[in-house]
Parts: sequence; structure tokens; C-alpha cells
Amino acid sequence: MRVVRCLAVAVLVSALPLDLAAQSGGYRTMQGGREIATESFRWTGHTLDATVDASGYRLVTRMQYDEHFQPLSYELSVVALATGEQQRAVSVTVGDSVRWTVAGQPAGGSHALPAPRAVMQNLVWSHLAAMVRRLPPGGDTSLVLHTFLVDNGAVLEVTLARRGGRVTASLAGTQVVLVPAADGALESATVPSQGLVVERVLAESLSASRPLVVHAPAPPPAGVGEEPYAWDDGSQHLVGTLTRPQGPAGPVPVVLIVAGSGPTDRDGNSRLGLRSDVYKKLAWGLAQRGIASVRYDKRGIGGSTFMGDVSTVAFDDFTDDVVAGARALAADSRFSKVVLVGHSEGALLVERAANGGAPVAGVVMLAGMGRRFTAVLHEQMARQLEGAQLAAYDSLMALFLGSGPMPEVPPELRVLLHPSVRRFVQTECAIDPAAEARRLPVPLLVVQGATDIQVSVKDAEALHAARPDAEVHVLPDANHLFVHIATRDQAAQLVTYNDPSLPLVPDLVPLVAAFVERVVR
Repeated sequence: MRVVRCLAVAVLVSALPLDLAAQSGGYRTMQGGREIATESFRWTGHTLDATVDASGYRLVTRMQYDEHFQPLSYELSVVALATGEQQRAVSVTVGDSVRWTVAGQPAGGSHALPAPRAVMQNLVWSHLAAMVRRLPPGGDTSLVLHTFLVDNGAVLEVTLARRGGRVTASLAGTQVVLVPAADGALESATVPSQGLVVERVLAESLSASRPLVVHAPAPPPAGVGEEPYAWDDGSQHLVGTLTRPQGPAGPVPVVLIVAGSGPTDRDGNSRLGLRSDVYKKLAWGLAQRGIASVRYDKRGIGGSTFMGDVSTVAFDDFTDDVVAGARALAADSRFSKVVLVGHSEGALLVERAANGGAPVAGVVMLAGMGRRFTAVLHEQMARQLEGAQLAAYDSLMALFLGSGPMPEVPPELRVLLHPSVRRFVQTECAIDPAAEARRLPVPLLVVQGATDIQVSVKDAEALHAARPDAEVHVLPDANHLFVHIATRDQAAQLVTYNDPSLPLVPDLVPLVAAFVERVVR
């Protein structure tokens, strides 16, 4: 599922030293008592180099400023810590407009950017030193900067307000409380709404100053083999990993694992700040019980191609990819029967695929919606927005889903309500998951975590009401990724989204395996 999260931001409150060539340092970002990111930075003249390790990725950045600390250009490279492979590269130029390009992709664009202007990247705390440099010296004061957010390609206003020796930064409804140091750095910062605490440390003590490969991927367990697997759906080429038990003779059942929303890869990880390995761990657990699986990169992600115009893509284009994958597996003599396992948004995809002719023996919905996407998304937004803001969001969503012109979307919602995904969201919101469950031609297993903050137990209940013969299990103290956590506190939950060492809750794999064994007999 999509979770709309405000960006974590921080500012440095004192004027930067005149001799920037000698300034360097670092920051450690904590959430729920655990380190989630580190940054090391160095100023050389009017060039700021910063390196951030977060969520299994390394961000290597360089910002160029003029003599007034207005940004001129920005370069970003994102690499996977586990492999050292570059995942993304962005180039930004700044003037009266901001223009950006993404290497190897048609993505990019431009926005007007009136003065005073700024550029910032999430969790790169040193970027904002240059922004605060522009605050007038002396006592209480404030400044509004038109700021380009590299994370989502949006421009919005950032308000910096100095009161009584502290600075508050306000961005898209999120406030950051800062404690300045005398040398222009940041002694500490807090983002109360996200449970973030930032502390100043020596750069030499941080992972960003260590060798690149610091999270070596674990090998498959004994008795489990892996190899590439691929299929075509028209012009799309889908690439994944086949995981299977080593040794058994004859065909074995196979599961096609379908990922959730966003740029989620075959293992259940995303460059947007998700590193869980949830699908990899599920595949390994099934193989240890004699069941093969294929998990794959969705079109346009990882090794899978995307050919076409993203703005024309509908939800069932992804359904077609699932159907094509199921047919490829059904035609493979190494496998007996095929079962679809979808997680989150992928649960809706496997419903649609089974109802659309995929040759499968059963369907498993893990943390799947039982209500329309609009209802689930409204529930998510209600936890983050107050009454008037929520009402404004609901009105905007109604316009976005309509047939009229594209509405004016505030910057903080442009990731979710972007013109390029309008058709996709419209077609997804038109689907009723409960109705899809009711007409499934094969047995259904529904598994839901009781402490899931993205999809709720109400969704599992709605699916069960629509399909009374479905097997439904609500796992206590299991979140959206089926990791054990007893609290629904968002800050504590997000920590589990970025720790691939955490195991799946013990009941998940046995439940899925037992269902597969039963329906393939």
C-alpha cells in the first residue's frame, strides 16, 4: 500500500563559518531508539558534499551555491549498500526555474522557482545550513523559501522562524525543533510527529565514512536453490528469481509472489525507504517446505522493462503481467500447479488475475484491501491530517478521480496525486476488492496482521463477508510486512520497515504452505 509520509527536515541555525573549506562533520538520525540514517558532510568553498546511508542505500550528493548561498546545481547518486550498484542518478539546475533529469529514464521536468529559493533532500541535514544562512542576523525573525524537494520533484514553501534562540522549520505541516551550535552546525534536532531525533557526531564514527558494502546479502538457506526467471507480456519483459527446493524429483507446486505498490522490487524493497526482504524471506520459507516460487520486479523496476507512456498505464496492465507470469509457470514442466500470492496492492492484482483467466489453483491475499482504495487511503490520511485538511484532501481526491481537468495539487500530495499516475489511480479506485473475492473461481486464503497501520482488520473482515468460505487468519502483533511488533505507533513501525534481519512472524509461512499443499492436491 501507499503510505503518504511527510519528509523529515532539519535546519542549521547559526551563520556558516566564513572559512567553509575547513568545515566537516556528521549527523546521526534516530527513530524509535534505533539508528535509521547517518550523514557525513564537507564544505569546500561554495561546494557542499554530503553522503547519507539510510534504508540500505547510500546517497552521494554535491550542491553548488553562489556567494549568497542560493543553490546553482545539485547532483545525486543513489547506490545499494549491499551490492554497490547505482539505483538512481539525478541532476538538478537552479535559476528562475528548476530543471531536473533522471539518468536512464524519461522522468524529469521543470518548475518555476521564484526567489528566495532553495533545494533540499530528505535526511541530508547539512543542505539546510545554506537555507538558514539567509536568515537576517540578530533576534527573532523569519523567512519563507521556495524549495525544490528532490525526493518527489515538488516545489513548496519552507518557513524558517527563529524565536528565543531556537529555530522552527515548517514544511508541509511538519515542524522541526532545532538546537543550534555556536559554529553554525546543529547540536540536535527533533521531528516530534515522526519520532526523529538527530544528534551531531564526528564524521569518522559514521557508516557513511566506511567501505560501501556494509550489508552483505545473506545466501539462501541450505537446500534452497535460486536462478533467474523471466517472461514477456507483450512489449513488457518481466524479470525475477525462481526459488525452489533442491532435490525433489518430479513437478512441485509453484507460487507467483506479486509485490505491493510503488517502486517495490522482487525482494520487497524500494528506493523510497523500504528495506525488508519480505518476499525473499517468504520464498525461502516456502522452499524449505517443498514449494517453489517466483518473485519478480514489476514493469519499470529493477531488471524489468517498461515500454510506453506511463500516464496511459491502467491498473489492469499490471494484472496482465501477473496473468502472463502464471501462464508461463503453468506451461513449465518443472511445476505441478500455480498459486498466486499477492501482498498489499499485489493482493488486488492477484484477485484480478485469477478472475481474468490466470491458470491457478488458489489465491492468497496478504495484507490485502477489502474496501476500495479510496476508503483505505482516506483512513491512512485521517491519521496524518486534521479535520479541515482532511476535508480538503477528500475534495481534491474527488476531482482527481473525475473526468475533468487535472486539479491543482499542493506539493505535499504530488507524489500521490501526480498527473502521470492519474489513470492508474482512477482505474484502481474503480475496483471493489470484496466483489473480486466474491467471484473468484478458486479457493482463497486471507492473512492480515493485527498491528498493520496501512491495511486494517476491517479489510480482512470485508473479504470474509464477501467470501464466507475463505480461510481467514488475523495474526496478533504482526504489521504490514508481517514482522512482529505489538504497537501501532508509526515511529516504531517504520523502524521495522528498514531492518531486513527481522524474521517474518512464525505463523505466516506455515499458513501459506498448508494452503498451497491443500489446493494443489
